[in-house]
Amino acid sequence: MFTQAYTPEQSAFGKLENGRDVLILYVKEFNEQVKAINQSGLSKYTYHWFSTEHKDAYVLQVTWENEIHISIRFNTQHFRLIYQLLEPKDIILTTTPISQLMERAQANNFSFIEFNDVLTFCNLVFVPDTDSDTDSDSFTNSN
Repeated sequence: MFTQAYTPEQSAFGKLENGRDVLILYVKEFNEQVKAINQSGLSKYTYHWFSTEHKDAYVLQVTWENEIHISIRFNTQHFRLIYQLLEPKDIILTTTPISQLMERAQANNFSFIEFNDVLTFCNLVFVPDTDSDTDSDSFTNSN
């Protein structure tokens, strides 16, 4: 099975107002999917991790009830991000560069980042492959 997956161009760690840790990922290619999911109002999704054929990268695939899906590829240079997901973590997926969001916050003397269209994932966790097959377990979540 071929899956078109895109790698994060920028990432950042932070804390939400409620004190929970968050991983912010910028992937510009998901602009249409983010808008479609937000417009649909869907919050229930299923996600699973799988490794590439050569085991040199992991892919996080998220699918919503309306069958819209995204796939994020974590190459070896992104493994430190995956390491952060060994414990459940919230994720914000943005299609606006994080550097641009930071510049805007600094220009307005904000101590927070204002997001436009984003997808959020609560308590997402990385579960590595445990068998010889490339698929790992699937998880369902409702935001």
